[in-house]
Amino acid sequence: MLDVAIIGGGLCGLALAHSLQARGCDWRLFEARERLGGRVLTAKAGDGTPVDLGPTWFWPHTQPTITRLVADLGLTSFEQLDDGRVLHLCDPNRVPQTVSLTEQLVPADDPSTPATAGAVHGGARRVAGGVGAVIDALALPLPGARLRAGHRLEAVVDHGDFVELRLRFGEASYSVNARRVVLALPPRVADASVQFVPDLAPDVRAALQATPTWMATAAKAGFTYSRAFWRDGGHTGNAWVSHAQAMLSEVFDACDPPEGAARSPGAALAGFAALNVAQRESFARGRDLLLESQMVQLFGPEAADPALQPQRFWHDWALDTETCSPIDRASDALPVGSHPHHGDPVLAEAHWDGRLHFGGSETARQGGGYLEGALVAAGRLRRQLLAGTMDTFRPREAANDRLDVSERDAGNEQHLERFAAWVASEHGHAMARYRERVHQALSQQEADGLTQRSVVSSIESIYVAALQQLDTLPLVTAHLSVENPGRCALTPRVLELFTGRADQLLADAVIFNNTSCALSNFPFEHRPSGDYVRSIRRDLASAWQSFSAAANERLLAKARSVVSA
Repeated sequence: MLDVAIIGGGLCGLALAHSLQARGCDWRLFEARERLGGRVLTAKAGDGTPVDLGPTWFWPHTQPTITRLVADLGLTSFEQLDDGRVLHLCDPNRVPQTVSLTEQLVPADDPSTPATAGAVHGGARRVAGGVGAVIDALALPLPGARLRAGHRLEAVVDHGDFVELRLRFGEASYSVNARRVVLALPPRVADASVQFVPDLAPDVRAALQATPTWMATAAKAGFTYSRAFWRDGGHTGNAWVSHAQAMLSEVFDACDPPEGAARSPGAALAGFAALNVAQRESFARGRDLLLESQMVQLFGPEAADPALQPQRFWHDWALDTETCSPIDRASDALPVGSHPHHGDPVLAEAHWDGRLHFGGSETARQGGGYLEGALVAAGRLRRQLLAGTMDTFRPREAANDRLDVSERDAGNEQHLERFAAWVASEHGHAMARYRERVHQALSQQEADGLTQRSVVSSIESIYVAALQQLDTLPLVTAHLSVENPGRCALTPRVLELFTGRADQLLADAVIFNNTSCALSNFPFEHRPSGDYVRSIRRDLASAWQSFSAAANERLLAKARSVVSA
């Protein structure tokens, strides 16, 4: 019988498969699409020029997991071209103006306003070759026989000591039995496309339905050329279009980096659709002509010059049933720019006595909806699955026979001092990271719940990095707590280093908000109410509980490795 069945071959599912393969686990991955990657979709022009039609960016200061993965895979990343200015087209009957962004992250009325480099994209980086290069690198070492593209899950049946997966491959239906199943899918897609027998508990079903799918109703366009002609005129390719007739609301330079032999020969621009789903459908027949017209209005006649070998790409995620659920489509009329709340604790739990797990970027509290969230969710799933297969401890005395206790304790003290210094340094930068998150959210017009998301994600990014630090610290933790056998004796020492730091960040954030001109237009964020602050504290408490459990599990894993040595 299969041990772990992973449903979904996006970044979360592939990262989990990669981790399980490295640990010698028994797994299979089933993906409904004929390709891997999920919402990661890198199109290629005829000359090989890549264009990301799904996720494009990551932000190293706020997203440590994807940053580390890109480096670990040996991939190249580079800064998004961004001098702080945009081509602003606010009237379809006028030419666009090159202007800077103000402190409120809106185009300045005065073209002479000085620019701040990085203001448009907030320090975003891209992956050379497109984000699809991450998917390819993760999939490369995985046995092809364990990756099943074109296999759609239709039902999951709990039999008590195993789970039956009912799948369809073309016209054929078949079943696979597994001890545990991971649905690495957007929660709403899982709710809409999978039958659960028995049905899920009402709170689980409600959590699935209440979690919006990031990018579900988005559409992106890509344009490739033989050279980056817009750069000849001193433009970065960043453009914002705010009039009512716009086809694209935002355009950016999508070229690969100029250096390196692996660079693609061409150049590219990409942009986000301004129209909602219904409008896109009504303009489908004339879409290509309208897109070309807008690009010519922004960048001049070269945008349609046949001599530059232009190619056009378009992907409407609302038409992708593996991404957009009926609830997502019905919610398309929600205010533009509001970033949904992700990471419902119910979806982070194991269900059916540990046989059913939910994944996907939207289940992560840190980076939910982004590449970062997909990896954070994969890390949580890995810990849950491996914890379920760990053997119990041998007697403590057997481990101590292999250790010199005085040497062990002295070494641990040195490593804990090092870790304490690291924690202090990280929290010293916490407020700067909070400000960066606020800036990034405002630049993407995501003001809804801004303080709550920025404070919680700032703390959670420290927790994620702290867990990675604990993995590398050579602590010797063979001894368990006498008072609590499920806790490592070193766990309280580690956790006390974080005491009060989340509260301090929240207090500093409230002070910053009160004095921020950029937030003065958002009264709810500028001067957070008592109820709002209490809501943030509840989220911080939940994040702390998750981190405490994960840190203890890391230390217990070290104990297991010592015992089994």
